[in-house]
Amino acid sequence: MTRVLPGRLPLTNRGQASIGRSQTSHAVTFPAPKGGLVTTADMASQVPGSASVLSNFLPTLTGCTIRGGSRKAGLAADGSAIRSAFKYKYGSNEKLFMATASAIYNMTAPAAPPATTAAEVSGLNGGDWCAFQHTTAGGSFLVCLNGADPRRIYDGSSWATTPAISFSDATTMAQLNYGWLFKNREFFLKNATLDAYYLPVNAIGGAASLFPLGGVMKKGGSLLTGFSWSLESGDGLSDLCVFVSTEGEIAVYAGSDPSSASDFALKGVYQIGKPLGKNAWIRVGGDVLIATTDGLTPMSQVFQRDFHQREGQALAQVSVSRPIEDDWRQAANATGSGWTLKPWVEQNLVFVAFPDNSVVSDKTFVMNVLTGRWSTISNWRANCFETLQGGLFFGSLDGYCWQGDSGGTDDGLSFTATYLSQFMPAGQFGQRAAASLAHMYFRAKTKPRVQLFARADFDRTAPPFDRVTEGNTASPEWDVGLWDVARWDGVSERLRYDFRQNVRAAGDMLAVGCVITSGGAVKLDIAVDLATMQVSAGEGSA
Repeated sequence: MTRVLPGRLPLTNRGQASIGRSQTSHAVTFPAPKGGLVTTADMASQVPGSASVLSNFLPTLTGCTIRGGSRKAGLAADGSAIRSAFKYKYGSNEKLFMATASAIYNMTAPAAPPATTAAEVSGLNGGDWCAFQHTTAGGSFLVCLNGADPRRIYDGSSWATTPAISFSDATTMAQLNYGWLFKNREFFLKNATLDAYYLPVNAIGGAASLFPLGGVMKKGGSLLTGFSWSLESGDGLSDLCVFVSTEGEIAVYAGSDPSSASDFALKGVYQIGKPLGKNAWIRVGGDVLIATTDGLTPMSQVFQRDFHQREGQALAQVSVSRPIEDDWRQAANATGSGWTLKPWVEQNLVFVAFPDNSVVSDKTFVMNVLTGRWSTISNWRANCFETLQGGLFFGSLDGYCWQGDSGGTDDGLSFTATYLSQFMPAGQFGQRAAASLAHMYFRAKTKPRVQLFARADFDRTAPPFDRVTEGNTASPEWDVGLWDVARWDGVSERLRYDFRQNVRAAGDMLAVGCVITSGGAVKLDIAVDLATMQVSAGEGSA
C-alpha cells in the first residue's frame, strides 16, 4: 500500500503565502493642482495638490486653467528679432512699442501681417532698451536708454533726443544703459562702469552729476540696474534708492539729495545671486522681486538675511521661484543674462522670458502673484512681454508682435496643454503598484476632449493626443463668442464634466495626468479639478 504524503508550499521571504487570493485595488485621490508646478520635491516630499508638469496652463487660486491661443498682430519692417517691448500711458493715451536691434516700432495698431509696420525710429545700434515714465509740469515723457544710442524721449506723439544731457567728464548719452525715477529725480547708469549720474529734481535734461559707487561695490563688475523701493507699500518717507551690480551686490541709499553726504546716506550693501538682466525685476505689491541665478529674490528678504556661501545660499531658500528651482537654475545657466519680467496686472500673472537657447528651448515661466504658484508656456518663443489696454502682447525672434491669450489656436495651429500630478506612493514606500483606471473632473463651458494617462517613477512624458477641443462660438460672453453666432441665452457659466478612462502604469510612485488639445476660433475655458486613480498594490520592491 502506497503512503500519500501531504504537499508542501515552497518557502518564501515575502511573508505568508496564500493560494487563490485575489489582488485588491483601491482609489488614490489627487487634489486639484492649486499648488502649481513643483519640480524640486524629492520622493519623500511630494505635496498633494501640486503638479510635476503644468504646460500651457495658467496657475489660478483654485488650480489651473488652459491658456488662450495667440495671433500675429504686427510685423516689424526689418523682420529681425524683437528685443524689447515698452509702453507709454498718460490719461487715455496708451501706446505699445517694440524694438529690434536697429529700430523702434509703434505696435499700438499695426498693419495686419503679412503687411509690415514702418519704423518710428530707425538707424539705431542696439535694441536692449529700458524705459520709465517721468511726468512733470511740462508733460509726461517716456525715457528710453539702450547703452548704444543717445537717449530717446517720447512725449505722447513724437520721439526726440532732446533735451540733451551734459556731463562734466567724457561721458556721452549713448553710454547710458539704464535709468529710473527716484523722488522725481532721474538716475542713470553708465556702460561697463560703477558710475551713476543724476539730474536735478523734475528735470528731463541739463547737467548731470556724477555719483560714483566704485568704493561701495567691493566685488567690482559694473552697475546693471536700479530702482526705488519702499519699506512701506507705495511711495513715502521710507523710499530707498537701490543700485544693483552685475556681481549681485546691492547698495541701498536713503535720502533725497545725492549731492549731500549727510542727506543721501548709505544704509547698507547686500549680496544676492548674480542678476539675470537689467529688466529682470518687477514690483509686486509693496515688494520688488529680482531674477538672479539663485531664483526670484524678494528685496524684503535681502534686508533680513544675507547671502553667504558657507550658509548654503540662505536667500535661495526664500526665493519666490523655489518650487521650480531646478528648472530656473537650468535656464539661468544656459543664458546668464538677457531675462525680462513683465506683470499682467489684470490677470495677476507675471511672465518670465529669457533668451532662446538649445538647453531650455521654447519655454516661458508664469507665476500667479496672489499665490506664488508656477506653470510654463510653450509654443510662443517670446523674447519680451508688454500689456496694452488689458491685453497681453509679446515679441518674437522673427520680428512679429503677437497678441497672447487670444483665440483657441496659435496662428491657426492647434496646441496642447499637459497636466501631470505629483508622484505619490500607492501604499507604503517601496510597495509597487499598478494603475488601471483614472477618473478626473473638469470645470468648463464646453465639454472638452481629454486624454487621461498615468505615469510611474518620475516618467514625465505625455502621450500624443490629436482630438481637438473647440471653444463655444455661441457663448454670450463678451470678447469670446463670435459676432452674429453667439446666443444671448447661451451657457456663460462653467459646468462640471468628468471622464473615466483606462490607464496603464506600474511602479513605486504613481501620477495621473491629462492632455487637452486646443483649436478653433475662440479661447477655451477649461479648469482642471481633482482626480482619482484605481490602483492595485503589489509586493514590496526588492
